[in-house]
Amino acid sequence: MIENENSYYSPDQLRKLQEQGVILPDLSSVRIGREVAAEKISAGSTLQPFVRINGSKTEIHAGANIGMSGPATLDNSWIGENVVVGSLGAVTLKDTVVGPGSILGSGVAEQAVLLGKETMVNDFSTGYGFRIRKGTLYEEDASSAQHTDTKMTVLFPWTTLGSNINFCDVLLAGGTGPEPGYFSEVGSGTIHFNFSIRGDKATASLFGDASSGVFLDQQRLFIGGNNSLLGPIQADFGGMTAADVRINGSFSAGLNFGHSLPKGKIDYDPRIFLGALGIVKKQVNVLAELTSLFHWYQQIRISCVAQTPQQKFIYESGLRIVKSNHQERLSQLQRFMDAIANSHSLTIKTNSVSKNEFAEQIHLLGRWSNIQKQLVEPAHFELTVPNLLTDNIGEQQAQGKTAYTKLIQSLSQPGKQAGKLWLKSITENVRNVFVDEMKKGK
Repeated sequence: MIENENSYYSPDQLRKLQEQGVILPDLSSVRIGREVAAEKISAGSTLQPFVRINGSKTEIHAGANIGMSGPATLDNSWIGENVVVGSLGAVTLKDTVVGPGSILGSGVAEQAVLLGKETMVNDFSTGYGFRIRKGTLYEEDASSAQHTDTKMTVLFPWTTLGSNINFCDVLLAGGTGPEPGYFSEVGSGTIHFNFSIRGDKATASLFGDASSGVFLDQQRLFIGGNNSLLGPIQADFGGMTAADVRINGSFSAGLNFGHSLPKGKIDYDPRIFLGALGIVKKQVNVLAELTSLFHWYQQIRISCVAQTPQQKFIYESGLRIVKSNHQERLSQLQRFMDAIANSHSLTIKTNSVSKNEFAEQIHLLGRWSNIQKQLVEPAHFELTVPNLLTDNIGEQQAQGKTAYTKLIQSLSQPGKQAGKLWLKSITENVRNVFVDEMKKGK
């Protein structure tokens, strides 16, 4: 297809950008769609050869270096100050927000948010061959190495993924700093299996939690290399796994060796559901933690911490990702419930499910509509933030602490404790919706 040159900036318009302080080493190889407002490309930013920019929402801030080591395409993407796009090769960004100081190697991101870098203990946010898909949130200094794939995943500050990793439908928290040995990490070759043999995705896992994890004072998690993680998993802070193990269910603080499957085979019909109540409980726990994270963003990051329009925009973008994860989890739970309902005619014929389990599933299906209606909007679980926490944040800001991670870690113990009780009350209120509804009619 022949490009319509009229849909891009003319050479005169590109030269005008240069005059306004935008660095363009090769005018002839840069393409900027006319829908991109010139004032949204800041002086001091660099557009290297073979950069293509489209989308009215695109914005590039001072110090950003786009296409440093290869062709780069931006489509409706927001690039913060001093961001490097393409430190290792070609990059494509679509509907993505990249916070200040981020360094993207080579790969693709879409409908994702990176909050930015606050330290340079490691000199990258993503390595070579990254794929950051819809619903991914990298918080401050979170990073990934070579050939990583994430979707509907929240990485808390400093958490890092090794190489050759698929890590979808996960919340990963924990750790107390960016130095080796202090942050939560996932070893190379590890996969979180988020699609069951039955074809459902009621499989999201919690590694740590949000209600305590946001305070950046919890023991780190360490997932060994070449692990098989079978969602849904609930892992405690301080949990570690050996290399080359299989993990499902849950694991607690300490070194976990996982387990292997026995040899042989059994008769198995994936259309028949066992342990459904336990799976739903785990997914409600994920919804509870996402709800608390939603209020942390809305009432703390946006309302208290943000000091500039840019910072507020980045946090609002993060909030949007948190809410999309919440919606995804509820949607997958609905699909799971539909599959259970569809399995019952077969279950009755085969007598392969105990009477107790069958009755439990019938009761769960009967209560689900009421449960779903109450969980659908995380904003409905709002509780007033304790003054002890917000005042403490204000005190830290008055002392000049502007970096988010430093500010949070500098909070007083009473301030942190008040905040944890506030968020845990929110998570309990979400869980109690499920518990209270399941008590009805029994």
